[in-house]
Amino acid sequence: MASQTETDSTEKLKSHIPALLSLWRGSSKKSPLNPGELKSVSASLLELQRGLTGERNLAGAGYMEKNSHLGAYLLYYWPVTYMQISSAASLCADLKKLCREKKSVSILDVGSGPGPASFALCDFILGLHDEKSREGKSLPALDVTLVDSSKKALSLAEKIFRLEIPSVKISAVETDLQKDFPRLSPDAKFDIIVMSHALNELWKNQKDCISKRSELLIRLGELMGEDGMLFLSEPALLETSRNLISVRDTLIQNGFSVISPCLKNAPCPALLAGENHTCHSEIKWSPCEPVASIARNAKLDRESVKASFFIFGKGAPEKSACEPCDLRFRVVSDAMLNKSGRVRFLICDGERRIALSAKKDDAYAASLGFFSLRRYDSITLENPELRGDKNNPAYGIKDDTRIFV
Repeated sequence: MASQTETDSTEKLKSHIPALLSLWRGSSKKSPLNPGELKSVSASLLELQRGLTGERNLAGAGYMEKNSHLGAYLLYYWPVTYMQISSAASLCADLKKLCREKKSVSILDVGSGPGPASFALCDFILGLHDEKSREGKSLPALDVTLVDSSKKALSLAEKIFRLEIPSVKISAVETDLQKDFPRLSPDAKFDIIVMSHALNELWKNQKDCISKRSELLIRLGELMGEDGMLFLSEPALLETSRNLISVRDTLIQNGFSVISPCLKNAPCPALLAGENHTCHSEIKWSPCEPVASIARNAKLDRESVKASFFIFGKGAPEKSACEPCDLRFRVVSDAMLNKSGRVRFLICDGERRIALSAKKDDAYAASLGFFSLRRYDSITLENPELRGDKNNPAYGIKDDTRIFV
């Protein structure tokens, strides 16, 4: 079942779809796709999708400059990215606090494309200031700087903002990040620096890609304000996710702290678990039109939205307010049924991945909400059954176990 936050994000997204359709057509026509348009967009999407996965020959190849690819991105990947960023932002209490307290919020969107990530963040920030909370208060001023190598994508992003959130101040900087650092104001500082689906395209297939990407982010970190945040999001593919985790570990070694979703600033246990292990979020999603029709026509699965993401701050993280006896974890897998009839989840305490299981017909486990757990749920355990040993711990559900989500 979708959470209220996910439902709200979908409704906000739906309100922007007519503008996306109008911009895609280059006219004022905002009606749903006709059969011919659907066929054309689906064919372009398949070409783009195959080029961004598998051998990934289009990744980093300037695909945004091709009208058909940019159009397919606008009507399919733009909404998907919007949902990824909205979902990730909703998990981060510190980001919510920052955006509620600031009278103005500045965003640097690096590798922005047509701007879905920064647009989602603007909607997220404005959504935090509902009618009740802003009585007697004005909405925060929003300032977005877009950085991308595609002039067409930047122009499209500016048009989307001006149509849908005209109060946002927009500026665009055309930059090839593999060659140059963005030319910004010498005293520029940003509250949020976001990079979505762009990092994996830089220095692709180069042996030192992790160090080069990390160096770029460390330099971008110098543009973060005093309480600024760095928000990275990548596709939930095995390689891109593991590469992002490697970058995460490098950033921690260079003075960054993970605010979300990790519980500790330790080396990620997913990398230590083996080359087929990774970590990503997933939310169930009933996509709005035209995403649903495009996915169906292109025979692509779009029943959920997945992403690998990390939100960083600078400096040492604040100490947790939780009691030392708390067993706090992040759920990092789907439910898995083993041969002995037990349903198992992998949970992570920031240093280890541990199995948490119960018999598939355990009524007490069901009453605790165990079988309804989802990836990236934050849980606290009380009195779990110890099923493993000190070197290979595992937990089960017993009569006095409690789960707090």
